[in-house]
Amino acid sequence: MTSRKTGQPTVAELIERSLTGDVRAFETLVKTHHGQVYGYACRMVGPDAAEDVTQEVFLKVYRALPTFRSDADFKTWLYRITTNVCLDHLRRVRRQQGRFLSLDGGPPGSEDPAAGWNGHEARPDPGAVDPALRAEQRELAEALQGALARLSDKHRAVLVLHDMYGFRYEEIKDILRCSLGTVKSRLFYARRALREELRPYLDAAGERPASGAASVS
Repeated sequence: MTSRKTGQPTVAELIERSLTGDVRAFETLVKTHHGQVYGYACRMVGPDAAEDVTQEVFLKVYRALPTFRSDADFKTWLYRITTNVCLDHLRRVRRQQGRFLSLDGGPPGSEDPAAGWNGHEARPDPGAVDPALRAEQRELAEALQGALARLSDKHRAVLVLHDMYGFRYEEIKDILRCSLGTVKSRLFYARRALREELRPYLDAAGERPASGAASVS
């Protein structure tokens, strides 16, 4: 059936149509969720690889759709697939880095775990006309993305899912297939590590004169 408010097909209906071979229904399903999946992938693997990861996610979704249970929550199921694809990608990258030595003797990409992450998140607010404010916004975005990159994969996943995407503990438990206690523990340590990573920026921001920008806490 369709949504009474919007007149648009529901996720359940799109899934049902997709399973009958309706290509347009699956395309609508992808368009509906592409932005959020891509944003999550950016925070997990960085923007350079996010589009490839997103495409792989929806390919896996298409192949696994016949196994989706109608009584399950589609969003939780989708983010479980997305998280697994992201973690597989990160493991694959690390294996490749271990096989080759860069010119300085270290594995490629080992010089800075945040390298290549800043291009997507560092865009300033177009409405911020104050150059100083724009610079602060850019600095904060780069600091945050770099700090996320330096968290472990599992800690980053919990923090992004809970603090940035609003998933509840129970939903994250189902996405990551771990215990509720593990979710809470990882989130606690991830938040603490993130605060420590951002402390130099926060301390510096606290020493600046007020410029009309909102404080970071």
